[in-house]
Amino acid sequence: MNPDFILKQVYGVGSLWWLPVLIWVIYFFLCRFLDYPADLEKHIRKGRVWPYLPKFWKKRKFIRAASFLWFWAGNLSCACSLHYLLPYRFSNKYFDFALMAIGIALSIFVQVKIRSFGVKNIIRLQQDRYFQIYTHLANQAVSKGDEISDSQLLAKTQWQHHNDLRLADKQGRLMEFLKGEAKL
Repeated sequence: MNPDFILKQVYGVGSLWWLPVLIWVIYFFLCRFLDYPADLEKHIRKGRVWPYLPKFWKKRKFIRAASFLWFWAGNLSCACSLHYLLPYRFSNKYFDFALMAIGIALSIFVQVKIRSFGVKNIIRLQQDRYFQIYTHLANQAVSKGDEISDSQLLAKTQWQHHNDLRLADKQGRLMEFLKGEAKL
């Protein structure tokens, strides 16, 4: 491949300097509303019992592919925009490619932060709801004078938490339920 041809194409895409910001906004909403169960799966692999995966996550291959494509579209458009927005062209083509690599690294950093910001609230809501149920069941057992082991309490909490979220998910109001029930 001819490096001049590649740089000319990069310059042309970079003329849409606003494109990375638009892609980052789309990526935020994709992570916030569709791709957040991928982060919940990480918590499940760590042995946490409170994450609930919504029923739409059965279509995860399509969602993960879309997330991957938007992620790399943002990275490449950021690199092209950085190349376009430089005030002058360098005679060394390798330096131009190094600047595009810096643009990709910058975009990866920004998109990791965007993803973290997008899913942080949902993870916190599920975690808060779980511990709210745990506290309620523990207080209820103490007030009745029942002796309940910690393993029984954890099992009851997990069952109630997942049952409540499953019912809300079935009714199509999972997020409304979490926002209304969990304490932030």
